[in-house]
Amino acid sequence: MTDHPHLVPLSTAVARERERHRHLVDAAVAWQADHERPTDPDLFALICAAAEEALHDELAPTRWTRTGVHHLLRCDLPNWCSLRRCLLPDGEVAALWRWFDFLHGTGRLDPRSDPVAELRKPLACAGWLDQDGRPLPEDGPRQVECECFLPYREGALLLGELAQAAVDRGEDVLDPLRRALGRPVRPAWWDGGLADGPLGWSGSGP
Repeated sequence: MTDHPHLVPLSTAVARERERHRHLVDAAVAWQADHERPTDPDLFALICAAAEEALHDELAPTRWTRTGVHHLLRCDLPNWCSLRRCLLPDGEVAALWRWFDFLHGTGRLDPRSDPVAELRKPLACAGWLDQDGRPLPEDGPRQVECECFLPYREGALLLGELAQAAVDRGEDVLDPLRRALGRPVRPAWWDGGLADGPLGWSGSGP
């Protein structure tokens, strides 16, 4: 039951999707059977449903990208629930973390997906989690930098090309990015030591 007569319980909203993805959902439930706090199967069914209806082609129940995960959390999950008149449930970040563990651990993760470590980064951002999926203290430092809007595969290829070109010119590998952002590049004599500037360089001579 729900406290509001116009709201639909999540179990009712995902009933059809849970049946359609029964083989995956049941396998995920069985895989985490020894977990001390197992995930509600309805949350797994919701993940499958929202991924299927996402408005881009880089998501499916077993295919995921870093930017797709971010979009799912920010748009696809809320939109799916809103259209079915059910509340967006708590626990979806943790459920996604376990879903990726399940797909990876059982060989079900589509090979076109980004690496699991990359898929977890938007979850760490959204849920303020450490790299093991545990909540960070409110005043604790972020353990991963936000890369939610940066496509992993093309981004890695382009950054690799920029870095190689910089090395070929005898520059620091990040100088092309610093130059593009209007930041000072590191001088040739810089040895990576500590200094008082934001780049580890104070801007003065040797």
